[in-house]
Amino acid sequence: MPDVTVVVPSFRGGRYLRESVASVQAQTLENWELIVVLDGCDDDLSDIEQSDQRVRVIKQRQRGVSTARNVGIARAQTDLIAFLDDDDRMLPNRLLAQFEAMKDESIGLCHTQFRFIDDDGEPIGPGISKDSQYLDFLRCDGAVFLSSTMTRRSLIQEVGGFNSLLLVGEDVDLVLRIARETTLRFLPEVLAEYRRHGSNVWLDTTSGGRETKLILTQHLWAAEARAKAEDLQALDLGMKTVMTGRAKAAMFRAGEARSRHDHVGLVVALGQSLLLAPRVTIRLVLRALRKDKATTRSR
Repeated sequence: MPDVTVVVPSFRGGRYLRESVASVQAQTLENWELIVVLDGCDDDLSDIEQSDQRVRVIKQRQRGVSTARNVGIARAQTDLIAFLDDDDRMLPNRLLAQFEAMKDESIGLCHTQFRFIDDDGEPIGPGISKDSQYLDFLRCDGAVFLSSTMTRRSLIQEVGGFNSLLLVGEDVDLVLRIARETTLRFLPEVLAEYRRHGSNVWLDTTSGGRETKLILTQHLWAAEARAKAEDLQALDLGMKTVMTGRAKAAMFRAGEARSRHDHVGLVVALGQSLLLAPRVTIRLVLRALRKDKATTRSR
């Protein structure tokens, strides 16, 4: 039996997919299985299946990335599930580091830091994941990169799997439902790579905000039903800081510029965000300043 199952959904295939598969094959933890779900993709990976018995390929008509992931999870032989998108890569020690972390049964999901890479696979900047728990996500202050996560199949099934009705934000939706039930563990080492290219969903600056509000509203109903005052307080703050459209893209660029210590880029991006969504921008800037001050004091 393998120790962990890696699930890779793919609707585009091509060289990115083969690079993703190769990054799994290069892991220092060798006792894994890889399930590639070709979601309406015509790529032929029979050569990889024949040369590596740990790789299984499932073909289906295009039903969406959430359904593809759910199919892969259902076919897994293990309880530990690691996710990887078909254009991203994992670094060699990722599975081993997460496998060791998940030996703590109180941990329901483990994720790592990542870095951005370009179309050719060259590093172009640091990632933005951080130690995040349920209340952080309710405040819209959590950050998890799905292609760096490992979780438990039993827990995924308990919370209902990926929501196939969400076209954007299905990863955030699942992580929030998992975070509500368990503890998350963050490994600060860079162990995953997020590839940027012309067809990334993140480039669609008009998407995400409406879906985020919908996801938070579901958690609001749950908090009200449970009379969870702390959750309700966090959700009130989170609802006030949800951004959409160009303002969201500008704030995202500001965060990236800050991580690169690009002061000019930070000022330009914040200026754009202020013009588009002044109140929300001010709230987010004040939040960041308070965190910086608290971090400095703790040191």
